[in-house]
Amino acid sequence: MMQLTAPVQAQAGSHSGARVESETRAWLRRRPAGVLPDALFAIAIAVFAQINLVFQLDNSTPYGPMPAVAASTLVATAVLALRRVTPLATAVIVAVAIAGPMLVTPLTVTLWGDMLPILVATYSVARHSERARAVIGVAAIVTAVVVVFLRNPESGTVGNLPFVGVPVAVCLVAGRVLRARARSQSDDRARAQQLEAEREEAIGAALAEERARIARELHDIVAHCVSVMVVQAGAAEDLLDRDPQQARAPLQSIQDTGRQAVGELRRMLGLLRGERARLALKPQPGTADLADLVDHMAEIGLPVELTVEGSARPLPPGVDLTVYRIVQEALTNALKHAAPTTAHVVLHYDDQSVRVSVRDTGPTGGSGGAGANRVGHGLIGMHERVGLYGGTLETAAAPGAGFTVTARLPLQAAQR
Repeated sequence: MMQLTAPVQAQAGSHSGARVESETRAWLRRRPAGVLPDALFAIAIAVFAQINLVFQLDNSTPYGPMPAVAASTLVATAVLALRRVTPLATAVIVAVAIAGPMLVTPLTVTLWGDMLPILVATYSVARHSERARAVIGVAAIVTAVVVVFLRNPESGTVGNLPFVGVPVAVCLVAGRVLRARARSQSDDRARAQQLEAEREEAIGAALAEERARIARELHDIVAHCVSVMVVQAGAAEDLLDRDPQQARAPLQSIQDTGRQAVGELRRMLGLLRGERARLALKPQPGTADLADLVDHMAEIGLPVELTVEGSARPLPPGVDLTVYRIVQEALTNALKHAAPTTAHVVLHYDDQSVRVSVRDTGPTGGSGGAGANRVGHGLIGMHERVGLYGGTLETAAAPGAGFTVTARLPLQAAQR
């Protein structure tokens, strides 16, 4: 009783031939209509084989009992319907159906009932089986051919063997070549799918990194602008009762800062929406904009002194933006947590790195004072920015007064 085995999914490192066979069977199981052409092919061969026997019976007396010849050709041709589902079993059944009765009595050999099933079975087992199973199937076919030549008087001498051996060899080679080609195409598709999956994964990682960067940008922008507006609103409230005319200046600063925040947010959201081509976006701020930042902080109540040491030179864009954001965040923290105070920014260049230090003179208040309050998302964001470029960040609260933020960014790591 012939048993159909379920396809087994190929695992990594398994034999590639077994994988192709599993894929073939899985395809046939998913598409049962794929067996229909083989079934129609087998029926056509079986019909022609029986018709050929009838004509042969009219013209000459066949060897062996006619029912045995008819049964042998019927089995050998009908089993070809399963040539792609179970190619090894098909080859063995064809060999047994043709050579088995020959061991008992010589039977007539026909083109449609014997030779054609042998060629089809040889090609099928070579094309749709792994190497070991193909060898077994072809060995069964060759054994059947030898038995036919030894037992059937019509086969003649051994000199007729090439007329059978050459077509069998051609079918065998054709089957193996087409199988190797299909296996190569399958491997190419697998590699293409793997490369596509790796590309999608890389794109996803890049998108996640970009979203994180934009989130840090939004935090810096919003935190700075909101802190400035809160301080200016408090100053305006103090001046409203004493000198309403002077209250206009902080209120105007609130408006300007609010417009700046809205513009920055619109620009960042435009990047998120992919609107870079439609928006006339100004470049990201950098060390060249520190003087404007210092002037702006002085206008809103935080006197800042900027000192540049070493030979100033263009920095990589990411490092340039990181330096600006660190200074902006440190000054915002000083304005928010240490006012009234002053601040000193030192930007130092050397051959290997750029170092920026921001120190304010405001009260720290010990572990529970303003210095402790500064440890929040701002400092965490600074650590992430500096770590992205292989730099270091140090923060320290001086006893009694003062808080210092120092970042060092190596230039070689940023240029990789």
